Amino acid sequence: MVLGTDGFLGSHMACTLKDRGVDVVEVGRAAGDFSTWDVVEGVFSRAPKVDRIFHLITQQRTGQVQYGIQGRLLQVNASIHLNVLEAWRLFQPQAKLISTGSSCAFPELDRPIVESDFQSGPMHTSVAGYGLAKQMLAVGSDAFAKQYGLTYLHLILATVYGPFDHKESDRTHFMTGMIDRAVKEKAAGKPHFSVWGSPNVVRDLLYVDDQLDAMLEADATFENRMLNCSSNAPVTIGACAEAIRTGLDWQVDIVYPPDTFKGTDYKTLDARVFLEESGWKPKVRLADGTRRILDIEYR
Repeated sequence: MVLGTDGFLGSHMACTLKDRGVDVVEVGRAAGDFSTWDVVEGVFSRAPKVDRIFHLITQQRTGQVQYGIQGRLLQVNASIHLNVLEAWRLFQPQAKLISTGSSCAFPELDRPIVESDFQSGPMHTSVAGYGLAKQMLAVGSDAFAKQYGLTYLHLILATVYGPFDHKESDRTHFMTGMIDRAVKEKAAGKPHFSVWGSPNVVRDLLYVDDQLDAMLEADATFENRMLNCSSNAPVTIGACAEAIRTGLDWQVDIVYPPDTFKGTDYKTLDARVFLEESGWKPKVRLADGTRRILDIEYR
């Protein structure tokens, strides 16, 4: 069962599983509002018994928009996660629950985040509501597993990019937003490529096919724990901008307006546990992933 198949990650996960010959119960927006218990109860009680539940439903906003709605993000996401946990317990206890966390749920650090950093300090105020709901999902998964004899895996992911992401400025992942803006600026004949933030901002970034492959590898190797699921190969915003400019064959300067949103300067995951125990490696380089998006969506 994949929850959130209208979303970017959920839609790709459903396709990936079906390509691997897996029968998938797809749950998207048509099922209703998952912050409402009656909706979640109906979906889980009517579904056939499954062996995996990929919980990929979340409400999130990016950039400066999120600052003013942290209360709402906490309220809605906490309701969604608690409803899913209870429905898992009642109707699908045989299934392993694979849920996704966020680096937003960790304290702001100037080094890669390790799993033991969880709840070791305050979250960045700009994402505190959303981050707290993700903390509830992580703690709740572990608590339900211990009390009711269930099995789970809570994965902290890299930032994902790939084709068919949301294009709205308050919903898109940063790489998708940069690519879309560059394509439009080039078409408009702009004399430069304008990028939000700073070239030195550092982030984890994985092409969606790699991230999904990593998630499935983690599922095959780990259970009943939180796990950083990334590549230990962070990138700078400057490197992302250069990959886009090269992919577009656009010979203009890259500029970084000082008044634009950039978030925290450094946010990466230490995924040594996952990488060493699974042996997983990414396949898609930044330049190649960028070209794939341009070829699929813009050419």
